[in-house]
Amino acid sequence: MNIKMPLGWLLPLLLMFHVLVSVAGPGLTPTNTVRVAAAQAARRVVDFRLKPAEALAGVEKNLAELERIVERAGQAKCDALVLPEDTPGMLNWVGANETLAKDVLPQAVKRMLECLGAAAARHKLYLVVCSDFTEADGLTYNTAFLLGRAGREIGRYHKVCPTWSEAGLRQRGSSFPVFPTPDLGTIGMLICYDLVVPETARCLALAGADIIFFPTMGGAAIGDDDLGVQALRVRAAENFIWLVVAQRGGGAMIISPQGRIVAQADGPDGLAIADIDPRGQREGGDALNWQRDMRARLFRERNPQAFRILTDTNPPVLAKVPIDLTRQESGRIMARALTVGEEEFKLANDLIGGGKTNEAISAFERLRQEYPATWIDRQSQERLAQLQGVSKKSIAGGTGDPPVPSGDSPDGTVTVSSTNPHAGPVAAAHAIPAGGSPTVTGRPLVPPISSDLAAKYPGDAGIANDPDVLFADNFESGDMGKWDQQRGRVVMTEDKPNSGRWCAQMPMERGQNHGGDAIKWFMPGADAVYARFYAKFSPDYQYNHHFVWLGANQRTNKWSAFGKAGLKPDGTYYSTGMEPWFAWGRNPPPGEVNLYAYYLDMEPERKMDKYWGDGFFPPGPGQGTAAGAARVIPALNRWQCWEFMIQANTAPDKADGKQAMWVEGKLVGEFTGIRWRNDMDLKVNCFWLQHYGYDEGDPTKQYWKDSQSVWFDDVVVARRYIGPMKR
Repeated sequence: MNIKMPLGWLLPLLLMFHVLVSVAGPGLTPTNTVRVAAAQAARRVVDFRLKPAEALAGVEKNLAELERIVERAGQAKCDALVLPEDTPGMLNWVGANETLAKDVLPQAVKRMLECLGAAAARHKLYLVVCSDFTEADGLTYNTAFLLGRAGREIGRYHKVCPTWSEAGLRQRGSSFPVFPTPDLGTIGMLICYDLVVPETARCLALAGADIIFFPTMGGAAIGDDDLGVQALRVRAAENFIWLVVAQRGGGAMIISPQGRIVAQADGPDGLAIADIDPRGQREGGDALNWQRDMRARLFRERNPQAFRILTDTNPPVLAKVPIDLTRQESGRIMARALTVGEEEFKLANDLIGGGKTNEAISAFERLRQEYPATWIDRQSQERLAQLQGVSKKSIAGGTGDPPVPSGDSPDGTVTVSSTNPHAGPVAAAHAIPAGGSPTVTGRPLVPPISSDLAAKYPGDAGIANDPDVLFADNFESGDMGKWDQQRGRVVMTEDKPNSGRWCAQMPMERGQNHGGDAIKWFMPGADAVYARFYAKFSPDYQYNHHFVWLGANQRTNKWSAFGKAGLKPDGTYYSTGMEPWFAWGRNPPPGEVNLYAYYLDMEPERKMDKYWGDGFFPPGPGQGTAAGAARVIPALNRWQCWEFMIQANTAPDKADGKQAMWVEGKLVGEFTGIRWRNDMDLKVNCFWLQHYGYDEGDPTKQYWKDSQSVWFDDVVVARRYIGPMKR
């Protein structure tokens, strides 16, 4: 095809091209888009009790499942994939079998590289895997391996900054190598705790890395809420580098050099996938000097001579903060805590369940000595506080005394501190189930005062502006405008509110509706969330099906915790609701206050083999039994303050989460030892105010009335205990 263009058109086009090149600047480089992936592999751990041959068989099983992840990445046309730290799952086994590991570990790593390397080669993708590895010098390092498109190793990195405990059994790496590639740019690798130390990423960036592959089992900071995730974003942004994060159980993501999360994985074995330009998205600067790649300025604006203290092996601060354990001692404790320590803790709990209080006290005292500074030490300390209170009470008042109900304490009652910092003195623990089951603690003899958030704001005036408050509505606007969604019957009324002029009424009318509800999301949420509200039931109220609820949804799917009745939680949500339970009509209306929860390790209902929510009750039997004297039945036709909370577990494999509930500022029940999640990015981010029932699945059907109502007022959702409104 012959195309003719007049010269008069050609000159302006050439001029336009020149202007575009000039604006782009002298550093213009061609784009090179590649597709990278980070895996959110489910927890696969080889049992530490296995013999060497059995352990290697366990590795083979894990690799076969991981190979399917590699295949999925290949089918998605990915150019690179990173799998999480401890890829073959040998960490616990190595800790418990240090001598045998010298022979077994090299075999496991060899099979990992062969098996997963072959899978990567089939799709011609780069692969990063990670495992402890015994090198030719006989020392063990936490090691990341970079495999090229042909499935063969082209790079290796030894973790430079292991934790204090980890370094007791492993050698520290001594350098930050980078690996130039023709299509991914220059690659660097870091492992888990490395990124808690900011200098690690900066060293790779200064060495010219364009992208860091980061296999991990945690974030990049020590702290609450989403601090670890935000630290990852900061590491990427402060070094203008791509960060590809593979995390076991949850938290896999891809972060741009400008600190934006451009992709996140969804669910167990999910993949975070993004198309990136390894040399792009680094524009930055100020009004006087803008750079296409801000590294050109940033790394020239440094003043390394002033940073000499960073390489001081004994900086002055260490004299101020001594540490009790050597790395070697801490390493041995870590290895046992990850394996036999957990079993020993469960055995000590079993002694409680068997009523052997003195033996349990001795067992927990021994555990504190053997596992100092670990979760076992902290949990044992809590158990001892509870048990020693029970023991003293038994001596003073004889065994078999009934639990002391809320109210004034009889003379001579020994009280112990609750594990909840806001609970005040509590009666000795009524029950501590054995074997890792959620633990129940008792009720306060006096309501908490000094630590209440509400105590700072009389009448709740200004409480919505407190930095710890996530959401508040006293309904004084006369509408539901602060809520994200409203359904069913919600009526604004001036009829005797708890405070102010307005409150919200949710009628439930037989044959017309199932009540009403309102939802508020506060994304991304927090690891610990408290919700306080005032509720009043109509004078002739009977029962309901479900009540008020806190839930954890995925950031990418705010509905992931909804509509899950009867299903086993899969790691994409958890929830708990504070509800009155009717006990099949044996409890007086509106029913006994309990927490109705969905969490990872819950058991199915045996008769139907369905995962209905678990009811968490104060001392005594569970569903189907009428409330005892120590339980709480809310009054009808009277405003009462309800509050409940969720605190998420701190690691995917730790059952250290909890929940608690209060009525009128008195602790009704506190339940610990719960594993809510296996994704550390899954936070409590939704409050659901609901009055629900009169549906086909409602077990209270025989008690239905033509209509009944609940009124709500003075809602506050916060990161800390709120407490009743100060009048």
